[in-house]
Amino acid sequence: MSGTFDIGLAQPADEPDIRALVGSVAMPGDVSVRFAREPDYLLGTTIMGDPCDVLVARHQLDGQLAGIACRAERRSFLNGEETTTGYIGQIRIAEEFRGNWLIQRGARIVRDRSPKGLIYLGVISHENPRARAALIERRPPAGLHAKRLSGLTTCALILRRRPQRKVRSTGGLTVGTATASLLPQVVTFLQGHGGKRHFFPAYTLEDFTGGTALRGLAAEDVLVAHRGNRILGVLAVWDQHEYKQDIVDSYGPRLARTRPAYNAAARLLGAHPLTPVGEAIPLAFGACMSVAEEDPEVMHALVHAACERAAGLGKAYLMLGFADTDPLLQVALHWPHITYHSDVYALSWSVDPAKVLDRRLPYVEVATL
Repeated sequence: MSGTFDIGLAQPADEPDIRALVGSVAMPGDVSVRFAREPDYLLGTTIMGDPCDVLVARHQLDGQLAGIACRAERRSFLNGEETTTGYIGQIRIAEEFRGNWLIQRGARIVRDRSPKGLIYLGVISHENPRARAALIERRPPAGLHAKRLSGLTTCALILRRRPQRKVRSTGGLTVGTATASLLPQVVTFLQGHGGKRHFFPAYTLEDFTGGTALRGLAAEDVLVAHRGNRILGVLAVWDQHEYKQDIVDSYGPRLARTRPAYNAAARLLGAHPLTPVGEAIPLAFGACMSVAEEDPEVMHALVHAACERAAGLGKAYLMLGFADTDPLLQVALHWPHITYHSDVYALSWSVDPAKVLDRRLPYVEVATL
């Protein structure tokens, strides 16, 4: 359908239509997934940033919602310094309205709302070439500058319902859950080590004690590795099912053929079978991930504890995201896993990220995408 469109910021009255559109558009892949946002789409926007602008495009002829996109700002690290960064994502175009240059039209609004010098994070799945063509490969919308920073490997670690073997640690390394009294030290650790990665969130104590940037994350969800009084690493287990759900839309031919064998093997190993079509995948996200000196022993202990916690919550998968060359990725790959691949971009309308950013690896808080 073609015609004229009204594009502007979403209002509360738009929320039901936004939720319906987001929940109806399936993302392609071996597991085709629809990202439902029940009971209120706007609940999840706070984890993307503050402010978070939701742009909506409506067809003037009949008022139908044709597409949405999100533009958020948040405090993160770039080149080792805390600054305001942006995030662009959640782009959804209804099938019947594709081909109307909505991305190009919306990009002009995002450009005009962007502070000078702001650099955005963008992530595009390998299985979504249409988005890459529209944003990167063709004429960039509204003069957008884009720099690919890295590939992104997202690992869905397969969890077992039976307890795993205990990790043998050396030198007094232990992993425990955070407490309210420990959170200030956790924040200090994250702020001290976050500068090693571009776009690592500049977390504050408020984020962990009632703020909405980490909606649904409690102190006991934050795992802390330490020797004595020295914190060596942090990894949180973030359950977002109360406002975000990943619904299986379909399985590709390969998984459809092997699904019975996979399910039988999973039951023998004490893991969950593949989620039935139409149901939400029981998953949790690894978040706030930081390890001093990229120590593999510390990372291994944290991932082991995180898997146990996520399994205890009834989850089938723990999602962890890494730049492709991040040494911590190799630790996570020791667990049974399914991987998804994307590309990480730095985007801006006012500066060229290729001339501004150094060669540090990017960090992507996959739970906020």
